[in-house]
Amino acid sequence: MGSKLRIILLPGLVPLIVTPLLGAEFTYKEYAKSPEDWRRGFVSGIAHSLTTVPQPDEQPPYPVRAAFQRCFEHATDITLEHQVQTYIAANPGSSKGPMIAVVMRAMFDLCRREIPTTLPARAR
Repeated sequence: MGSKLRIILLPGLVPLIVTPLLGAEFTYKEYAKSPEDWRRGFVSGIAHSLTTVPQPDEQPPYPVRAAFQRCFEHATDITLEHQVQTYIAANPGSSKGPMIAVVMRAMFDLCRREIPTTLPARAR
């Protein structure tokens, strides 16, 4: 019985281990081939993390996180995904790197007016 349980659990654990490792390698080429709903969810998830998790070295009251919250307050998933497409069109070289970084740069570009200018350069 124990060996059957291991055989069943092992295939279920592999995607949980492998998927985060592949996230850094996920590129625009693969992103562009994904269904539209999936792309919107991918971008929305990253945008949500920017409104929830403070940036590295960001101190309370977390001005960058608050800026993203204001910026995304009325944005739809479609608007955010469109921003990524606009960013890639304006910066074609960026499409060669990891897609997570591309989306984050696109979101910083979208919210640049909201992000406080008094922050150190590393936090912007």
